[in-house]
Amino acid sequence: MARLLLFAGTTEGRELAELAKELGISTVACVATEYGESLIDGGGSLKVRMGRLDKEGMKALIKAEDPALVLDATHPYAKDASATIAAACKECGAKLGRVLREEESHEGCTEFASLEELAAFLDKTEGTVFSSLGTKEAAQLAKVKGAAERIWLRVLPSVDGLKTCLDAGFPAKHIICMQGPFSAYLNEAMFRSCGADILLTKDTGSAGGFPEKLEAARRCGMKVFVIKRPKELGGESLSCWKETLRAGKL
Repeated sequence: MARLLLFAGTTEGRELAELAKELGISTVACVATEYGESLIDGGGSLKVRMGRLDKEGMKALIKAEDPALVLDATHPYAKDASATIAAACKECGAKLGRVLREEESHEGCTEFASLEELAAFLDKTEGTVFSSLGTKEAAQLAKVKGAAERIWLRVLPSVDGLKTCLDAGFPAKHIICMQGPFSAYLNEAMFRSCGADILLTKDTGSAGGFPEKLEAARRCGMKVFVIKRPKELGGESLSCWKETLRAGKL
């Protein structure tokens, strides 16, 4: 049985998994993909579990591990995953914590409530678009007028992710597969290389390189379109959870 069940598909999740291993806390870190699994060094008190789970799968895992704490360190935009984790914990009577990522200033940016709203607006614009939204958004972006010619995608370097973008109709020459976060200088180099006029992004916070993207876009004179974060009901920062682990207060 694990003392900590950690949903760890983010920078924060990986840092907490590493700290738990260092402290000798019995931990199961859950990731959805082989790529996510490759980023966490398991062993010792840390077990890495790979594969997507629905609510029933999460409930089975919670019952099997009977953890002192279930910690949701999924992406701030992964609202469906967080909702499923919360539902599974409630039905199992398990203690749940949430890792919150600080939001950044959106000054000078145009905000959108959803991907659909953003895509509809793009249909009314001109210019080359650089998307750092990810692979899940590729299919919707492909519906934008002239998408294959004017939109560049930067996504994580996974085979499945690349296939998703190609299947959506984007040419290979418009797909950049790299692991971030990136410096402002590297962002700027990519934006200029693509001749981008518009940046599409989420507020991924400092952990996701959001400030560096904004700085690079500013240097390039680009417009920045931001999809707003889903509202969160509660949680604590990464630093707070690190202190909790160090104090052994699960």
